This record gives sequence, structure tokens and C-alpha cells, in this order.
Amino acid sequence: MKTPFDLLGIPENATDEAIKKAYLQKVRQYPPERAPEQFQTIRAAFEAIKTQQQRLKYQLFHHEPPSLNALLEHAQQNGTPQRPTVELLTQALAESLNRPPK
Repeated sequence: MKTPFDLLGIPENATDEAIKKAYLQKVRQYPPERAPEQFQTIRAAFEAIKTQQQRLKYQLFHHEPPSLNALLEHAQQNGTPQRPTVELLTQALAESLNRPPK
């Protein structure tokens, strides 16, 4: 299944302006009069990620969550105590989403 980022042809770290530009370019390529299905798909992709808040929401809720075992293994590999810290959980979650931790 393609992500909204794939459909618009942009990287996941694209800015609001880059997303809008890619959306308008796709709309010119697939106008609603000639390609209504593609237009609806493009419109839905744009609506899902058009602002930073919507991108964060998409990234949080449309990825496979990391398994508990993966989080625990990550904590054990780093030589941490049995109860991982918030920082380690954040790092493990970021790694599972293939993004660098902030």
C-alpha cells in the first residue's frame, strides 16, 4: 500500500510548502475532470499530511507499532536496567519508525 508521501512523490520530512507544491503538480497532472479516481486519491493523500500536526498524526497511527519484545531486546542490548527509561523507549520507537530520535 502506498503512503501519502509516495502518492505525492515527496520524502517524509517534506515541508508544508513542498507538500502543497507536489499536490498542485499532481492535480495538474490528474485533474478531476479527466481522472476523478486519481484526483480523489491525491486529494486524500494531501489532506492526510498537509500540516505538520497531520503528518505527525499519520506517522504515529499508520505505522506498525513496535513489538514489546523488540523494545525489551533493544533495552537489554544497550545494557540498561530491566525497566527501560523514557529516552530508551523513545529511541527504540524512533528506530522502529526508521527516523532519528529528536
